[in-house]
Amino acid sequence: MCNGSQNRELSLLQVGHCVHPEAMVMRGHSWNKMKFPAIVALIKHPAQGYILFDTGYAKRFFDETRNFPNKLYRWLTPVSLCDKEQLIPQLNHMGIAAEDIKTIFISHFHADHISGLMDFPSSKYICSKEGYLSFVQRKGLRALIKGYLPGLMPDDFISRLRFIEDEASIKLKDAFSPFNLAYDIFNDGSCLAVPLPGHASGHVGLMVQDGDKLRFLVGDACWTEEAYTQGLRPNGLTRIIMNDMGQYYDTLDKLSRLYGNNREIYIIPSHCAKTWESWKSES
Repeated sequence: MCNGSQNRELSLLQVGHCVHPEAMVMRGHSWNKMKFPAIVALIKHPAQGYILFDTGYAKRFFDETRNFPNKLYRWLTPVSLCDKEQLIPQLNHMGIAAEDIKTIFISHFHADHISGLMDFPSSKYICSKEGYLSFVQRKGLRALIKGYLPGLMPDDFISRLRFIEDEASIKLKDAFSPFNLAYDIFNDGSCLAVPLPGHASGHVGLMVQDGDKLRFLVGDACWTEEAYTQGLRPNGLTRIIMNDMGQYYDTLDKLSRLYGNNREIYIIPSHCAKTWESWKSES
């Protein structure tokens, strides 16, 4: 990847949160409620402008889950989104307008990652073709079971979309082992899309060069830092929401090995409260 530069910046934003029992994501832990922030990354690229990694929650989520059966989504993972946590106001506070967001990278199509897509009517989208097809081919209960809310997708989505599989694939250096394949989405080494299968169809992470630091946005490939630092695994009941539990465990194992091999790569799960608090304290 590119080295260096003061040209790129990465910021993390919390865009709402949900609560769920701790024991569901860390087997053997307490069944007390645990807070899961919806973390969105804002990337400032010298040539591509502002890029978002996912969008987190938005008020539209509550509209889409008002009636049955989608209301089950809100019951299973109660969501909070106060006004100051909404993405557009946070960006505006930073001096960034919706039209300044040139690209939105979608890790996967679960509602807590795409609820804000309609707030960016001029942005381009990047996602995996597998993830996109899984989303658009399901409606009603078939969609809900997969964690999809079709009403969150903009009508002109496909006209603004490109697939990571259409970009140049590259072989990663040994420093990224055991990950060996990525897609160079801007052809400059600054943002590399890395397949992280298991949690959802076409789930993809993003390695981002942030000055002299390397960040690995891993979406829901793991939910907590304990998963990759201590090998903690989720409760078997989470199999219900997984696309492929075997692949999910394989991806978790790879993240653990990456952490063991290279502590210079900062792994950022999308819902880890510890990661979020650590980021805030360092910012």
